[in-house]
Amino acid sequence: MNKSKLLGLSCLLFFLAGPLRADGRLEFNLHYSGWSLNVARGLVENMVSDVLESDLKDRFLTQIQSDYPGLVENAYSQQITFDAPGHNFGFELRFYPGGRQGAFSLGLGIEKSSMKVSFSEVEAELDLIDRSLDQTANFQALAQARFIIKPLSFHLNLRWELWPARVVSPFITLGAGLSTSRSFLDASYEYSYSGTLTLPDNSTREYSQSANKTLGDIKDERLAAGKSFSLNFLPLVQMDIGFRARISRSLSFCLEAGFFDGFILRGGLAIRT
Repeated sequence: MNKSKLLGLSCLLFFLAGPLRADGRLEFNLHYSGWSLNVARGLVENMVSDVLESDLKDRFLTQIQSDYPGLVENAYSQQITFDAPGHNFGFELRFYPGGRQGAFSLGLGIEKSSMKVSFSEVEAELDLIDRSLDQTANFQALAQARFIIKPLSFHLNLRWELWPARVVSPFITLGAGLSTSRSFLDASYEYSYSGTLTLPDNSTREYSQSANKTLGDIKDERLAAGKSFSLNFLPLVQMDIGFRARISRSLSFCLEAGFFDGFILRGGLAIRT
Protein backbone atom coordinates (compact mmCIF):
# COMPACT_ATOMS: atom_id res chain seq x y z
CA MET A 1 0.00 0.00 0.00
CA ASN A 2 1.46 3.41 -0.99
CA LYS A 3 1.95 6.40 1.30
CA SER A 4 -1.06 8.31 -0.03
CA LYS A 5 -3.42 5.43 0.81
CA LEU A 6 -1.85 5.08 4.26
CA LEU A 7 -2.35 8.80 4.89
CA GLY A 8 -5.95 8.51 3.73
CA LEU A 9 -6.63 5.68 6.17
CA SER A 10 -5.08 7.70 8.98
CA CYS A 11 -7.33 10.64 8.22
CA LEU A 12 -10.33 8.30 8.10
CA LEU A 13 -9.58 7.04 11.61
CA PHE A 14 -9.55 10.59 12.94
CA PHE A 15 -12.75 11.46 11.07
CA LEU A 16 -14.60 8.44 12.41
CA ALA A 17 -13.38 9.19 15.91
CA GLY A 18 -14.69 12.77 15.81
CA PRO A 19 -18.16 12.04 17.28
CA LEU A 20 -16.50 10.27 20.24
CA ARG A 21 -14.59 13.30 21.48
CA ALA A 22 -17.51 14.86 23.32
CA ASP A 23 -17.76 11.91 25.72
CA GLY A 24 -14.13 11.01 26.27
CA ARG A 25 -10.51 11.59 25.37
CA LEU A 26 -8.51 10.68 22.30
CA GLU A 27 -4.88 9.63 22.25
CA PHE A 28 -2.49 9.29 19.30
CA ASN A 29 0.39 6.82 19.69
CA LEU A 30 3.53 6.18 17.62
CA HIS A 31 5.57 3.07 18.42
CA TYR A 32 8.43 0.82 17.32
CA SER A 33 8.94 -2.84 18.26
CA GLY A 34 11.61 -5.47 18.10
CA TRP A 35 10.10 -8.83 17.05
CA SER A 36 11.40 -12.38 17.40
CA LEU A 37 10.45 -16.04 17.66
CA ASN A 38 13.82 -16.99 19.16
CA VAL A 39 12.43 -17.00 22.71
CA ALA A 40 10.41 -20.07 21.67
CA ARG A 41 13.17 -21.55 19.52
CA GLY A 42 12.56 -25.18 20.52
CA LEU A 43 8.80 -24.96 20.02
CA VAL A 44 9.10 -23.31 16.60
CA GLU A 45 11.75 -25.75 15.43
CA ASN A 46 9.46 -28.66 16.32
CA MET A 47 6.47 -27.03 14.59
CA VAL A 48 8.21 -26.36 11.29
CA SER A 49 10.67 -29.24 11.22
CA ASP A 50 8.19 -31.69 9.69
CA VAL A 51 7.16 -29.19 7.01
CA LEU A 52 10.75 -28.39 6.12
CA GLU A 53 11.66 -32.08 6.12
CA SER A 54 8.84 -32.93 3.73
CA ASP A 55 9.69 -30.06 1.38
CA LEU A 56 13.43 -30.73 1.17
CA LYS A 57 13.18 -34.51 1.10
CA ASP A 58 10.69 -34.42 -1.78
CA ARG A 59 13.04 -32.17 -3.74
CA PHE A 60 16.03 -34.47 -3.09
CA LEU A 61 14.08 -37.54 -4.19
CA THR A 62 12.68 -35.88 -7.32
CA GLN A 63 16.15 -34.95 -8.54
CA ILE A 64 17.79 -38.26 -7.65
CA GLN A 65 14.99 -40.45 -9.03
CA SER A 66 15.09 -38.63 -12.36
CA ASP A 67 18.53 -40.26 -12.82
CA TYR A 68 18.10 -43.37 -10.67
CA PRO A 69 14.41 -44.33 -10.63
CA GLY A 70 15.06 -47.53 -8.68
CA LEU A 71 16.31 -45.69 -5.59
CA VAL A 72 13.66 -45.01 -2.93
CA GLU A 73 13.79 -43.55 0.56
CA ASN A 74 15.05 -45.81 3.32
CA ALA A 75 15.71 -43.26 6.11
CA TYR A 76 16.01 -39.51 6.53
CA SER A 77 17.42 -37.19 9.21
CA GLN A 78 18.15 -33.49 9.51
CA GLN A 79 19.63 -30.93 11.90
CA ILE A 80 18.54 -27.31 11.63
CA THR A 81 19.87 -23.92 12.78
CA PHE A 82 17.01 -21.48 13.34
CA ASP A 83 16.77 -17.70 13.63
CA ALA A 84 13.72 -15.40 13.50
CA PRO A 85 14.40 -11.66 13.84
CA GLY A 86 12.15 -8.79 12.84
CA HIS A 87 10.71 -5.41 13.70
CA ASN A 88 7.47 -3.49 13.62
CA PHE A 89 6.34 0.12 13.61
CA GLY A 90 2.94 1.72 13.54
CA PHE A 91 0.49 4.15 15.02
CA GLU A 92 -2.86 3.91 16.70
CA LEU A 93 -5.74 6.08 17.78
CA ARG A 94 -7.11 5.33 21.25
CA PHE A 95 -10.42 6.41 22.74
CA TYR A 96 -10.86 6.69 26.53
CA PRO A 97 -14.64 6.74 27.18
CA GLY A 98 -14.03 7.55 30.86
CA GLY A 99 -12.07 10.68 30.07
CA ARG A 100 -8.55 11.60 31.17
CA GLN A 101 -8.71 9.42 34.30
CA GLY A 102 -10.39 6.49 32.54
CA ALA A 103 -8.86 3.03 32.96
CA PHE A 104 -10.33 1.45 29.81
CA SER A 105 -9.53 2.39 26.22
CA LEU A 106 -10.24 1.12 22.72
CA GLY A 107 -7.49 1.30 20.09
CA LEU A 108 -7.51 1.28 16.29
CA GLY A 109 -4.08 0.76 14.77
CA ILE A 110 -2.15 0.40 11.53
CA GLU A 111 1.04 -1.66 11.69
CA LYS A 112 3.88 -2.32 9.26
CA SER A 113 5.96 -5.35 10.24
CA SER A 114 8.94 -7.25 8.92
CA MET A 115 9.12 -10.88 10.04
CA LYS A 116 11.82 -13.33 8.96
CA VAL A 117 12.02 -17.03 9.77
CA SER A 118 15.43 -18.24 8.65
CA PHE A 119 17.04 -21.68 8.60
CA SER A 120 20.61 -20.62 7.94
CA GLU A 121 21.91 -24.19 7.95
CA VAL A 122 20.13 -27.48 7.47
CA GLU A 123 22.26 -30.63 7.53
CA ALA A 124 20.30 -33.39 5.84
CA GLU A 125 21.05 -37.06 5.22
CA LEU A 126 18.92 -39.32 3.03
CA ASP A 127 19.52 -43.07 2.92
CA LEU A 128 18.20 -44.78 -0.22
CA ILE A 129 17.72 -48.36 -1.33
CA ASP A 130 17.15 -50.13 -4.63
CA ARG A 131 15.06 -53.07 -3.48
CA SER A 132 15.18 -54.90 -6.80
CA LEU A 133 19.00 -54.97 -6.70
CA ASP A 134 19.32 -54.95 -2.87
CA GLN A 135 21.73 -52.02 -3.07
CA THR A 136 21.95 -48.86 -0.95
CA ALA A 137 23.01 -45.28 -1.60
CA ASN A 138 23.46 -42.20 0.55
CA PHE A 139 22.78 -38.53 -0.08
CA GLN A 140 24.19 -35.80 2.18
CA ALA A 141 23.25 -32.15 1.68
CA LEU A 142 23.55 -28.70 3.16
CA ALA A 143 20.51 -26.49 2.71
CA GLN A 144 19.27 -23.01 3.60
CA ALA A 145 15.70 -21.75 3.71
CA ARG A 146 14.13 -18.41 4.53
CA PHE A 147 10.59 -17.07 4.78
CA ILE A 148 10.09 -13.29 4.81
CA ILE A 149 6.77 -11.53 5.26
CA LYS A 150 6.24 -7.77 5.56
CA PRO A 151 2.55 -7.42 6.36
CA LEU A 152 0.60 -4.19 6.47
CA SER A 153 -2.11 -4.89 9.02
CA PHE A 154 -5.07 -3.26 10.77
CA HIS A 155 -5.80 -3.85 14.45
CA LEU A 156 -8.42 -3.46 17.13
CA ASN A 157 -7.34 -3.78 20.76
CA LEU A 158 -8.64 -3.27 24.30
CA ARG A 159 -6.48 -1.86 27.09
CA TRP A 160 -6.95 -1.68 30.84
CA GLU A 161 -4.77 0.54 33.06
CA LEU A 162 -4.48 -0.32 36.74
CA TRP A 163 -3.91 3.17 38.22
CA PRO A 164 -4.61 5.65 35.42
CA ALA A 165 -4.29 8.73 37.67
CA ARG A 166 -0.71 7.94 38.71
CA VAL A 167 2.47 9.10 36.99
CA VAL A 168 3.39 5.48 36.25
CA SER A 169 0.47 3.22 35.35
CA PRO A 170 0.75 -0.49 34.42
CA PHE A 171 -1.61 -1.83 31.77
CA ILE A 172 -2.64 -4.96 29.87
CA THR A 173 -3.61 -5.04 26.19
CA LEU A 174 -5.59 -7.65 24.25
CA GLY A 175 -6.25 -7.36 20.52
CA ALA A 176 -6.30 -8.86 17.06
CA GLY A 177 -5.69 -7.78 13.49
CA LEU A 178 -5.55 -8.84 9.85
CA SER A 179 -2.98 -8.14 7.17
CA THR A 180 -3.93 -7.01 3.71
CA SER A 181 -4.16 -9.80 1.16
CA ARG A 182 -1.53 -8.22 -1.06
CA SER A 183 1.12 -7.92 1.64
CA PHE A 184 0.48 -11.54 2.67
CA LEU A 185 0.75 -12.99 -0.84
CA ASP A 186 3.90 -10.92 -1.51
CA ALA A 187 5.71 -12.85 1.24
CA SER A 188 8.75 -14.67 -0.13
CA TYR A 189 10.02 -18.21 0.38
CA GLU A 190 13.64 -18.92 -0.59
CA TYR A 191 15.60 -22.13 -0.45
CA SER A 192 18.82 -23.58 -1.80
CA TYR A 193 20.78 -26.78 -1.31
CA SER A 194 23.75 -28.69 -2.61
CA GLY A 195 24.62 -32.30 -1.88
CA THR A 196 26.52 -35.41 -2.83
CA LEU A 197 24.97 -38.76 -3.74
CA THR A 198 27.21 -41.75 -3.01
CA LEU A 199 26.17 -44.73 -5.18
CA PRO A 200 26.54 -48.45 -4.42
CA ASP A 201 29.85 -48.63 -6.34
CA ASN A 202 31.16 -45.68 -4.26
CA SER A 203 31.04 -43.29 -7.20
CA THR A 204 29.48 -39.89 -6.47
CA ARG A 205 27.20 -37.39 -8.15
CA GLU A 206 26.52 -33.77 -7.20
CA TYR A 207 23.06 -32.21 -7.01
CA SER A 208 21.92 -28.67 -6.27
CA GLN A 209 18.82 -26.53 -6.56
CA SER A 210 17.54 -23.10 -5.53
CA ALA A 211 14.37 -21.06 -5.91
CA ASN A 212 12.74 -17.84 -4.74
CA LYS A 213 8.95 -17.71 -4.78
CA THR A 214 6.21 -15.59 -3.29
CA LEU A 215 3.20 -17.03 -1.53
CA GLY A 216 1.21 -15.78 -4.51
CA ASP A 217 3.33 -17.98 -6.80
CA ILE A 218 2.87 -20.96 -4.49
CA LYS A 219 -0.88 -20.33 -4.35
CA ASP A 220 -1.12 -20.25 -8.16
CA GLU A 221 0.90 -23.48 -8.44
CA ARG A 222 -1.31 -25.27 -5.92
CA LEU A 223 -4.54 -24.10 -7.53
CA ALA A 224 -3.25 -25.11 -10.99
CA ALA A 225 -2.49 -28.58 -9.58
CA GLY A 226 -6.03 -28.87 -8.15
CA LYS A 227 -4.87 -28.34 -4.56
CA SER A 228 -6.33 -25.91 -2.02
CA PHE A 229 -4.83 -22.69 -0.68
CA SER A 230 -7.45 -21.19 1.57
CA LEU A 231 -5.47 -18.61 3.58
CA ASN A 232 -5.19 -15.21 1.87
CA PHE A 233 -4.20 -13.02 4.81
CA LEU A 234 -2.14 -13.18 8.00
CA PRO A 235 -4.12 -13.12 11.26
CA LEU A 236 -2.33 -11.42 14.15
CA VAL A 237 -3.01 -11.81 17.86
CA GLN A 238 -1.78 -9.28 20.42
CA MET A 239 -1.39 -9.87 24.16
CA ASP A 240 1.01 -7.75 26.16
CA ILE A 241 1.67 -5.99 29.42
CA GLY A 242 3.41 -2.67 29.91
CA PHE A 243 3.43 0.65 31.69
CA ARG A 244 2.74 4.27 30.90
CA ALA A 245 5.04 6.99 32.30
CA ARG A 246 3.60 10.49 32.10
CA ILE A 247 6.07 13.11 30.87
CA SER A 248 3.54 15.95 30.94
CA ARG A 249 -0.22 16.37 31.11
CA SER A 250 -0.61 15.37 27.45
CA LEU A 251 2.58 13.40 26.63
CA SER A 252 3.44 9.89 27.86
CA PHE A 253 6.05 7.24 27.20
CA CYS A 254 4.87 3.62 26.92
CA LEU A 255 6.91 0.44 27.16
CA GLU A 256 5.34 -2.97 26.39
CA ALA A 257 6.38 -6.61 26.18
CA GLY A 258 4.30 -9.57 25.04
CA PHE A 259 2.98 -11.54 22.10
CA PHE A 260 2.35 -10.27 18.56
CA ASP A 261 2.43 -13.46 16.46
CA GLY A 262 5.83 -13.70 18.09
CA PHE A 263 7.49 -11.93 20.99
CA ILE A 264 7.78 -8.14 20.95
CA LEU A 265 9.42 -5.41 23.00
CA ARG A 266 7.78 -2.09 22.11
CA GLY A 267 8.38 1.52 22.99
CA GLY A 268 6.36 4.54 21.96
CA LEU A 269 5.12 8.06 22.62
CA ALA A 270 1.47 8.95 23.17
CA ILE A 271 -0.23 12.34 22.93
CA ARG A 272 -3.63 12.63 24.62
CA THR A 273 -6.16 15.39 24.10
